[in-house]
Amino acid sequence: MAKFETFEHGADIGIRGYGETLSEAFSNVLKALATLLVENLNWKELSLNKKYPIEVESEFLDELLVVFINKVLSLFYLEKILFFEFKGKIEEKNGKYILKGELLGETYLHKKFGYGVEVKGATFTMAEVKKEDNLWIVQCVVDV
Repeated sequence: MAKFETFEHGADIGIRGYGETLSEAFSNVLKALATLLVENLNWKELSLNKKYPIEVESEFLDELLVVFINKVLSLFYLEKILFFEFKGKIEEKNGKYILKGELLGETYLHKKFGYGVEVKGATFTMAEVKKEDNLWIVQCVVDV
């Protein structure tokens, strides 16, 4: 089974990540996002030499996903870093969900990655975080 995918939604595109843990599913949704942002992606040639600390929180898991994706997009456009993995934990504490850890990626170079579509942001459309059997599934629609 695939660990991530994109799906069509009207004029926009959905991203979905799967994982045995919630953190793994959040990490895998970054891979789906990356397939939209760039044209050329060779998974075997990634260096993941850029690390960036991240901490976001929200009241709901689906909101946490949207905030997380939007933070990653901000870093992509402002810092020119393309992130592919999240290493860390997601915990519920005092009525809030807290995602804390680090993002792993690589400097975006258009010669290496090409240009994908411009992803403007994650939306709450079809935003969902759920566990089915032993598999976490996280998804949302991104505005393109």
